[in-house]
Amino acid sequence: MIKLFAFDIDGTLLDNKSLLTNASKKAIGKLQEAGIKVVLASGRVFPSIQFHQKLLGIDGPIVATNGSLISLDGKEVYKSYHIDDDLLNSLYDFCLKHELEFHFYDEENYYTNRLNLDRIKHLFINNDYGMNYQVDLIIKKDPVSYMINNSKKAVKFQISGIDEKEISKQEILSLLKQEFGDKLYMTASGDSIIEIGNKDATKWSSIEEICQLLGIYQSEVAAIGDAYNDIPMVKGAGLGFAMGNAKDDLKKVADVVVADNESNGILEAVNYVLEANKNV
Repeated sequence: MIKLFAFDIDGTLLDNKSLLTNASKKAIGKLQEAGIKVVLASGRVFPSIQFHQKLLGIDGPIVATNGSLISLDGKEVYKSYHIDDDLLNSLYDFCLKHELEFHFYDEENYYTNRLNLDRIKHLFINNDYGMNYQVDLIIKKDPVSYMINNSKKAVKFQISGIDEKEISKQEILSLLKQEFGDKLYMTASGDSIIEIGNKDATKWSSIEEICQLLGIYQSEVAAIGDAYNDIPMVKGAGLGFAMGNAKDDLKKVADVVVADNESNGILEAVNYVLEANKNV
């Protein structure tokens, strides 16, 4: 019996234009009617996931920034796993040395030293009044010092635009592992980025924390995603789904592969769960 269903957002609930699909809305509605708890688990920052919860008309637990932030009610932060300041400074120096584009988040803000609007188009809100992005944007010459001086902690660091550099992703990963070893968790939601966080937090580890509090067993969890950062939760869940557009590495660990995010993949997965629950 599936009691909790965890969903990635980008490439899963959203189409290729970062818009919520009608199939996704219908699917989430079906789960709500069936009394199955819905958890949004994304690499996105907390306010951005709250934004999508509102669009879906749901509340409840959130797993943000690849598992480094947990909210039980979708409103307040229950727990966060931050990157130590010394490691954050080292990551910053690493990017400056290799001329790599980067940004990082605290629990609610986006920080960088150079704003590239193309990198944040998935956070855009098309409205005619007020801020047009789902998060506050902080652009400073030295954003790390600015954040630390304001008593904030980073929960995710991202290196972007790797496919535009002469140095390859594998070379960058190799250099990062040489410098940081197993001090940080490194993953990705796309081929041209590297996402870095606390070594003790993944999407799945945070979903497990939520389940322990709710009295839900691993076997009662379903999860679906499309990228490398979804592997821990799809592999760990009692029933793991991969989108048709998912990375091959994710498809290998999934129990079921459904249609892609431009089709009815989410609806297919939800119908599969509802049908399976009937037979329990």
